[in-house]
Amino acid sequence: MNCNIEKEYKILVTKEQFIRILQDYPQAEFKKQVNTYYDTDDLAIRHAHGAMRIRTIDHHFLFTLKLHTKAGVEEYEKYVETNDPIVFKDQEIAALLKAIPVLSELKRITELTTYRAMIFTGDAELCFDVNRYGSCEDYEIEYEYKRPHDGRNVFNKILAKVNLTYTKNCHSKIRRAFDAHFTLCSDKDGIQ
Repeated sequence: MNCNIEKEYKILVTKEQFIRILQDYPQAEFKKQVNTYYDTDDLAIRHAHGAMRIRTIDHHFLFTLKLHTKAGVEEYEKYVETNDPIVFKDQEIAALLKAIPVLSELKRITELTTYRAMIFTGDAELCFDVNRYGSCEDYEIEYEYKRPHDGRNVFNKILAKVNLTYTKNCHSKIRRAFDAHFTLCSDKDGIQ
């Protein structure tokens, strides 16, 4: 299983800003990825400041567990055979979950579909994401480090085309998907 400390900048932009910046990357090709988020009924992983998903891309399945720690966001990843809770019985995955601890059954909570174009810059991955979850759609640009450098300055140069400077203006994808899911569920139940 791979483990690393995630370091990235992400920013929500308008559709128009997204398109204008994307014009500088004619090689960009979008691929569909479906993120299925799992947790327990009592949201044990979320309460442990974590998030867990299985990402499906072209019939490949990538398990990811992210945990916020003092060192940063620890990201554990492993390719699995299917997008099904049965994979959580894998020895390495089960050990991670036991450490949180997750003591009850895991189930699918919500899903988010991303159409992503990824550009490798040598120092980072620049990702253009169109995200759909619930009745929402948003446009996000991510800059994820692959090696140490002044990534914030590089990212700001990319954003300058549309007169933006990086400021944290969005929650994680899982948080947005969860918020949309639980709002939708509450609305269905007549709860405001």
